[in-house]
Amino acid sequence: MYFWNTYPFVRFTIALILGIVCFDHFTTMELWSITALCILIGCYSFSLFISHKTSFYKLRHINGILAFSILLIIGGSIAKYKYQNHPSHHYTNHRIEIKGFSGIVTSPANERTNHFRYDFNINTLYSTSDSIHEAAGKIHLYIRKDSLNTPLKYGDRLIVYGKFYPVSGPDNPDEFDYKKYLERQNIYSHAFVEEARIKIVGNNPPNIFKEWAFSLRESASRTIDKYIQNPRENGIAQALLLGIKDHLDNDVKKAYSSAGAMHVLAVSGLHVGIIFLLINLVFGKLTESGKWGNYAFGLISVSTIWFYAMVTGLSPSVLRAATMFSLVAFSQAYVREGNIYNTLAFAAFILLLFDPYLIYSVGFQLSFAAVVGIVYLQPKFYRLFDFRIWLLDKAWAITCVSIAAQLATFPLSAYYFHQFPTYFLASNLIVIPSSFLMLVGGISMLVIDPVISSVGAFIGHWLSQFIWLINEIISYVHVLPNSLIEWIYMDRFGLIMTYLIVFTLIAGLHYSSFKTLVVSSCFGVIFMLWAWISNEKQSTREELVFYEISDKLAVDHISGHHGKLYIDDFKKSELELLSFQINPHRLSSHLPPIKESLVSLEEANFQQKDAVQLGQIAGKRFLIFDSTTFHLDFKKVIHADFVVINNQAVKSMEWLKEHFSFQHLIISNKNSRFYSQKMKTQAKKLGLRIHSMKVDGALRVPLNEGIKKERTMLPALFTTNPD
Repeated sequence: MYFWNTYPFVRFTIALILGIVCFDHFTTMELWSITALCILIGCYSFSLFISHKTSFYKLRHINGILAFSILLIIGGSIAKYKYQNHPSHHYTNHRIEIKGFSGIVTSPANERTNHFRYDFNINTLYSTSDSIHEAAGKIHLYIRKDSLNTPLKYGDRLIVYGKFYPVSGPDNPDEFDYKKYLERQNIYSHAFVEEARIKIVGNNPPNIFKEWAFSLRESASRTIDKYIQNPRENGIAQALLLGIKDHLDNDVKKAYSSAGAMHVLAVSGLHVGIIFLLINLVFGKLTESGKWGNYAFGLISVSTIWFYAMVTGLSPSVLRAATMFSLVAFSQAYVREGNIYNTLAFAAFILLLFDPYLIYSVGFQLSFAAVVGIVYLQPKFYRLFDFRIWLLDKAWAITCVSIAAQLATFPLSAYYFHQFPTYFLASNLIVIPSSFLMLVGGISMLVIDPVISSVGAFIGHWLSQFIWLINEIISYVHVLPNSLIEWIYMDRFGLIMTYLIVFTLIAGLHYSSFKTLVVSSCFGVIFMLWAWISNEKQSTREELVFYEISDKLAVDHISGHHGKLYIDDFKKSELELLSFQINPHRLSSHLPPIKESLVSLEEANFQQKDAVQLGQIAGKRFLIFDSTTFHLDFKKVIHADFVVINNQAVKSMEWLKEHFSFQHLIISNKNSRFYSQKMKTQAKKLGLRIHSMKVDGALRVPLNEGIKKERTMLPALFTTNPD
């Protein structure tokens, strides 16, 4: 009980998070309503009244449960209000055929491979019947780079001649759900246009502070471009100082990821923490000069932190870190006996009140996990050794920070990124002090350049050289053997169980509680049992997976812990894209990456006979139609397990039913959507089971245990009709 009294906002935040998560899984429950909230508040008020008349101690558990429930309902209700209760004129509620829309640009350009992407708030829809409809809601607007002379600005009002389309969900099992990711930002559609299809009709920034922030960031970006001109070093400087990652190439990202230094390229807690450290170094003495000195320190800290947030364009990661460190600064300046865990929980509570689905943000989770880990574990590790040499002492302190952060975030990193940097201790000994120097140098350059440009140029030159040196060191770490352990799999249950084990183990050791240690051991047993059950389930698995890949036929034969991917028309240059679409399912199935088990249809001994390919996969007969079949004359009904149609080869389902007997009929991705819909309609009328890859997505077909051995398929099953 004493523990919970010490950390009230930890309780409040846990209740709020549970409410958000429960709403996300049970959205239709009547629990998330004002009525339910009022009833609970009434019960809580009545319980408090009774407790004052009798004994608060007797009702403490009831009061605690009621208060916890109220915060839980508040969390779910806020999520419902923000993400489900759209106004009636929201664009998702309109059922009209549109030919255009208008609205306002609400973000700076986000540079992609072929497009500039903008957040765009719609306010008007133009229908094909020439009617105008009021609308609301945010979409992603993509404009082709080669068609756009000048990037759009924040606040530009546009008329767009074209349509927007719903964001599609994942087509393959375990693939990243980009649709849900955007829905949690209240984005449900996107539009792809060229500059000729848009018309700028004015500029009216909806938020003056954001306009100022984006203007500051653009000015700072131009200064960096002026003095740091090498593309690689420029990309690092833009990312480290301003959070602009558009200019980072994949090689740099891979190198920093392998070295365990990726956090340097994401403006977040580390960077704001360095700013706060600088404030402490320069103005820390103010806290020793009484109440007014504390007030001055708090004001300077919060003002500086938020000015830096403005310079970085008020990105979500910086807003989180700025809120967190502002509360820490406030606590340090105004509260005599502050509690860092309570302060962090309060920061999370405030952030989630404004944006409940931040709880699903990877950056949010990693930031708070890392800070909590550093705050609790770093002092304990640091006290293990006492170095009298200043340099060794600072190196050990940085090492302890790295170990604490990695321990706290490893389960999340394994869950989201499936990798672990083995040389993170060595690289962070260089990266953390270097990021301090680069940030100080970069900020000095940005501040001094408008006043004394020659000094700004001098700082920019040496900053560029220093960034080059750090890049070379990181690149060297990247090429070291086994610099990155990849292909680590952890599912959601494993993630939750891992943190439960860690929390209960730490609590048991901290409070010397045998019962808590027993609970931790029980969680460990449950986790191992779950892993064993998953392994046994996978070992008996036998299935074929047809992946939804653009212009490809890709069939994965999964047999226990072995897999073989059969694919047509494969080129080595396509491996990265195929890996992105297929490897998530391979990983969750405890199978190796596809690059280790790729087999072409030719290598699988598929035989081409006129318009049809014949072959076997996992003992199942495959007939693949590649071109038109109207000229084929069959001697008898042909039996197959799978019939696959490519390139609009079959013109009539009646013809197919007359000449073939099959268990599964698949319309591959090598057909148009119109053709796929047409064939599905015909098949439905004839009672045929059909699956369109383009319309229905991936197909998983469990195989019977008693798969027959490969049977010989005679190529002379049909003759060619000369007519």
